[in-house]
Amino acid sequence: MNPLPTFRMFAVRISLMLTLVAAIIVYPVFGRVASVGLLMGGLAGAIVFWFTARQVEKLAIQFGNAVYSIPMKWRVAGLAVYAVVLVRGYTLDKEGFVILGITGLDLPKEEEDSNGSNR
Repeated sequence: MNPLPTFRMFAVRISLMLTLVAAIIVYPVFGRVASVGLLMGGLAGAIVFWFTARQVEKLAIQFGNAVYSIPMKWRVAGLAVYAVVLVRGYTLDKEGFVILGITGLDLPKEEEDSNGSNR
């Protein structure tokens, strides 16, 4: 059996299994949103890995030892998968944790005293 497809399928199965186990562990500690986000991210990573490994496999069979890049359409497809997951993860964030974490809008503002210096 060809080692490249075997490795690809093994890696995808292991990553999906580990993602599922991690999501089950995360659910009672951090809640449903974190668990779903972890599942979506793990699934997206496995899909993009599968795309990439499949293309590398085709290139390896087609061109032997020559080095060629993976076509741009597959890289764009991988980025599109990640973008969909990020947008969906953002819509799951009902509390605004992502925006607060990035912008720091939830942090208390420093007050200035009459001399113009911060307290």
